[in-house]
Amino acid sequence: MSKDQYNEIPDASTLMGYLTGTLTAEENQLVEKWANSSVINQKLLQRIAFIYDARQVQQKLKHTDSHTAFNHLEQRMRGRRRLRIIKRVSIAAAILIGLFGLGTLFSTTSPKTTTPTLVTVSAQNHAQTKLKLPDGSQVFLSAGSSISYPALMDQERQVTLHGKGYFSIVPNAKAPFQVKVGDGAMYINVLGTAFNVEENQENHTVQATLISGSIELAIPEKKIKKLLKPAEKAIYATKDNSLSVTTVNTDRELDWLHNRLVFRKTPMKEVLNSISAFYDVDIEVADKSVEQGTFTGTFENKPLQQILDYITLASKMTYSFEHATPNTRTKPLIKITKQR
Repeated sequence: MSKDQYNEIPDASTLMGYLTGTLTAEENQLVEKWANSSVINQKLLQRIAFIYDARQVQQKLKHTDSHTAFNHLEQRMRGRRRLRIIKRVSIAAAILIGLFGLGTLFSTTSPKTTTPTLVTVSAQNHAQTKLKLPDGSQVFLSAGSSISYPALMDQERQVTLHGKGYFSIVPNAKAPFQVKVGDGAMYINVLGTAFNVEENQENHTVQATLISGSIELAIPEKKIKKLLKPAEKAIYATKDNSLSVTTVNTDRELDWLHNRLVFRKTPMKEVLNSISAFYDVDIEVADKSVEQGTFTGTFENKPLQQILDYITLASKMTYSFEHATPNTRTKPLIKITKQR
């Protein structure tokens, strides 16, 4: 798996070292290169800087007034070579707390009632994203998917996934890990394991495949809980509230991690939907009879045109390609018709 497949986020200790000025010049450059590589990375670093500096100000305000805290933070920021975006966010944190009080951003009660600050990371279209959560757990997001998680995961380890993701969880018996899938149709409880999760809004299903360890599925609508064993896949249909569990080949379930498209007598409609999502294109089928057949094939790191040419030979369909244009469409369009 090539490194440029993923937009890998630096681990928590590296980011904290960058904010506190304890990294080497080379390490600082790497963090700044990562931050400047995309708007998403900049926003994520902004949120982390906001949380860090706001909490520093929170401690200062216990012993001084807001004006003194603001001046101290501004002077400290001037003395560091950090990104301008972080400086703006940090000063804004001090101003907000000084003007509106700590209750605006942080609860002054016990940690049990503190509302955690959430961080949201989204994988760009046609680009998988790898990230490490604050507790050390690793997540791979499929293109177009997103995850929200607490900025600090020392007490609460609940994340929300939209789309498709692979999780490798660090065990912590004192703080069980929980994945809320989509709008809460399914919850996954886990202590330490590896599993695959997918929310398919088009098919109205939520799927979970256990790779190793053990997970418990909780489905509020059915008021049931289900333990999965390794190589078991649960599919919950939200339309009719039906749950099915089957044994699968876990290697096939993780093909998407390796940029592979694998079809085994797959309905053509599902094949075209997979291609559309994988290559971030719109597909328009003029003749619906094309969707009635099935297709078998495996593609790994293949260009879109090569895959379409192969499917054309196997299914006797034809296609045309239209590029994206600023005024008409944001994605390329593939038009598919049936050969006569």
